[in-house]
Amino acid sequence: MSDITFFDLSQDQQSSCFLKILYLLFIPLAIFLAIIAGYFQIIPFRVEIHSLFLIGIIFVLYLSFLKHNAFYASCKFKNELNLFKNELKKYIQKNELNIGGTEKANAPYDSFAKEYTSTLRDENFASIAGGLFPTLGILGTFISIAISMPDFSSKTSAVLEREISLLLGGVGTAFYVSIYGIFLSIWWILFDKAGISAFEKSINHIRNSTKSLFWSKEEIEQTYFQKSMENFERLNSVFDNFAKDEIIENMSKTLNQRIEMFSEIIELEQKSISQTSKIMNDNLEIAKQAQDTQGEFFKEFKALITEAKETSLRLEKSNLSLEHIANSLQSKEENLAQIANALKNINSENLEQLYEAIVKNFEVMKKDTDQIGWSFNSYLNEFDNKFSDRLKNTLLTIDSEVAKIVSSLTEVKNVSR
Repeated sequence: MSDITFFDLSQDQQSSCFLKILYLLFIPLAIFLAIIAGYFQIIPFRVEIHSLFLIGIIFVLYLSFLKHNAFYASCKFKNELNLFKNELKKYIQKNELNIGGTEKANAPYDSFAKEYTSTLRDENFASIAGGLFPTLGILGTFISIAISMPDFSSKTSAVLEREISLLLGGVGTAFYVSIYGIFLSIWWILFDKAGISAFEKSINHIRNSTKSLFWSKEEIEQTYFQKSMENFERLNSVFDNFAKDEIIENMSKTLNQRIEMFSEIIELEQKSISQTSKIMNDNLEIAKQAQDTQGEFFKEFKALITEAKETSLRLEKSNLSLEHIANSLQSKEENLAQIANALKNINSENLEQLYEAIVKNFEVMKKDTDQIGWSFNSYLNEFDNKFSDRLKNTLLTIDSEVAKIVSSLTEVKNVSR
């Protein structure tokens, strides 16, 4: 932000605004003192007490209005010029707008000046002062006339002449009030206009000094138009470059390349979909085979369970046979016990009979024992061979089917990768 250059007001700033008050007060005060002197017969003109009182009221009102006169307000403004300068800098910085690399305040100077100077005086009081004083003077004149008006009730001519002379004397002093009010109005307006002129001169001088710091409507429009023309020229340059055959050819080539790439992508997607479909079909087939294998496995396992039940029944029958053999052996033991008892009573007469009985028993026992041993061995061999073959076949079937499932799952995993 460049510094703001103001005109030199050092001499005016050194003067006190009290002198401005004295300028406004000097003549009205002198006239009021002359009226007081006339009332006390210090100078030769007659003033009634009611006229002096009304003029005094008008003078007091004038004193209360002095601080709202533009002559005094312009002096206050000059004394606060440095403060005005600082506030103006803040106002410019707050409303800066960059257009085309140039920064200026996009806000009116007059609005800031009006807002800042609105506190120097009360415009409402200042606007009515010029019409208030003559109005009060005329009102005071009528009041004075009303006060000095005789009743004209006398019947003699001498008394009547005296009342008329009193009336004329009162009317003469009553007009002093109007004259004083009109004079104060003229005096007020004269200095008020002088103050306004000085104030506007200062404001205009500051406006001209800071004109380069504010965007005007014309400058903004011109700058935008210039930037628009520059952008339009750039667009023309861009369109000219696009219009060249080389650019069009490159764009066409790039477009064809993108179309080919898109076609390749579509082809790859189709292959991927086909492979995915094939993998899904293989998975379904493998799952179906696994289901069939599982069914066969359950079928074989069910047959194995059935065979185990049959074997259990056979073992139960073998157990019964063994019990029968045990019973036979027990009967043989009983026979042997009989033989032993018989041996105790042996003699020469029954020896031959005992021998024959023993031989017969041994032959029967051997025959039964051989038959039982053969039957039991043949049964055990048959059971072992059948059960072993059946179990071996079942285990081989299970191993084969498990190997198929593992191989199928491995192929699926490799294809998925």
